[in-house]
Amino acid sequence: MSEDRFVDAPPSGADGWRDVWQNDRRFRPRKSAFGYLLRLFQRILDRATRAERDRQRDFNLALLDLVSDLRSDIGRIRDDLKRDIETVQRDVRVADEALAEELRKIRELIPIAAKRNDSLIAALDQKIETVAVRVRDVTNPVLASAAAADFLYRRLEDGLRGEVDVADYVAMAKEPVIDVGCGRGEFLIACRTAAIAARGFDTNERSVADLVARGIDATVAGVPGCFADIANASIGTVVAMHVVEHLPVDALFALFAESARVLRPGGLLIIETPNAESLAVSASEFWRDPTHLAPRHPAALTLLAREYGFAIDELRAIHPFPDANRFVATSEDLRALVDALNERVFGGQDLRLVLRR
Repeated sequence: MSEDRFVDAPPSGADGWRDVWQNDRRFRPRKSAFGYLLRLFQRILDRATRAERDRQRDFNLALLDLVSDLRSDIGRIRDDLKRDIETVQRDVRVADEALAEELRKIRELIPIAAKRNDSLIAALDQKIETVAVRVRDVTNPVLASAAAADFLYRRLEDGLRGEVDVADYVAMAKEPVIDVGCGRGEFLIACRTAAIAARGFDTNERSVADLVARGIDATVAGVPGCFADIANASIGTVVAMHVVEHLPVDALFALFAESARVLRPGGLLIIETPNAESLAVSASEFWRDPTHLAPRHPAALTLLAREYGFAIDELRAIHPFPDANRFVATSEDLRALVDALNERVFGGQDLRLVLRR
């Protein structure tokens, strides 16, 4: 057997093993005193196992071919993946650049949109004032019976106002308390539960009769008549919840004047009214009640308060609209604009004004 048929060590890699099996290479035999006998034994063994050895060699060569094919396939897949990754990275860079450009354009448009929004709000305010004037001319038709009118308004109140939360006002109240426009008496009932001395006035005879039947101190009277028998500086708190929007201007002035007269130093005048600064309220929700005359703007209410000697303890919007009613921002860059629109259009539904004498 020639020298090139021998190997001195196991080959490395698939190509080395292919060469060994294809050319039937073997490890170099060691020299021994029994070399002749060993070679004879090896020839006999080779003849006896040749068929099995040939099959094993063919299997090994086929396996090496399969491994080689797999390596080629893996190499092609790796190259394809590398190209795909490079393509995706390039597309992402292009998309990032396009997004940055769109964000830049949006930032440039925000001041323009804000200016247009101011113009829109001004136009809406003007239309709201026009509608308010027309509605005041046709609301509150005279009914044939005062009792029927009281009954109808009570049904309107039940249907439109729903439950009323007065816990905050009870916590603020200083005895004795006057509830002007007490309506269904939620505040008076809560005061009785809290052992706070309170009496109420309302022009709705049915509502007053219901309260009296429940043991509540209530009298049929409006503004300014409800203050007639009350001494100067004798009251701790005057509450007027959803009253001022029903009052004509002279009665509105009288509410402030008479409250200033009857309140003790440090006494409170608490007013709750629909929020005129919320477009959703002043343009729509407010007019669900046909007895409303006009939204009362906080600027007008605070001016009247100061004219009659009150200090402003609190002025804020309350009772926010549900989130489902509000605009939704889909981009952080638009969030400030959307928040401003939400505050303007869907601000708190009511306005609370707490005045100190």
